[in-house]
Amino acid sequence: MEVWLSQELSASRPTMPATLASESKIDASYKVKSISAINDRLVPKDANDRSIPYYHWWPKQGSTEWISYEFPAEATVSDATVYWFDDAPWGGCRVPKSWKLYYKDSQGQWQPVAGADKYGVEKGTGNTVNFDPVKTTAVKLEIRQPDRFSSGIFEWEI
Repeated sequence: MEVWLSQELSASRPTMPATLASESKIDASYKVKSISAINDRLVPKDANDRSIPYYHWWPKQGSTEWISYEFPAEATVSDATVYWFDDAPWGGCRVPKSWKLYYKDSQGQWQPVAGADKYGVEKGTGNTVNFDPVKTTAVKLEIRQPDRFSSGIFEWEI
């Protein structure tokens, strides 16, 4: 019997089906190479999972930051799920103090989503916010980082 062992991580994972998030163009207040981690469809085992890529705003601390998806075409959205990166107790990233979701209106202006329920900041799980359906070409996640810490994201699903 022969066994094949991959020497590259990308070859050892099955191809995941495309999602609205994975097909979207990403922009952010702070651009680094790891930005593509947020829509790679890899969900963490816990809040400090180092086996998959993650994005963070380090070394920015205590600031308001954002990241956005520009969709390939107009879409109706009504929920979002965020998996936060947190490398406590020794690292410099913590879950954010708070976050909000915005959509781009027909005039190209950012508006807060209406009817949003809880904006969760739980570690090690997906934090889903449900809101009134909106037809848009883009969404933006805005976070308020904790004082003296940065924040990070493993995955942002739309």
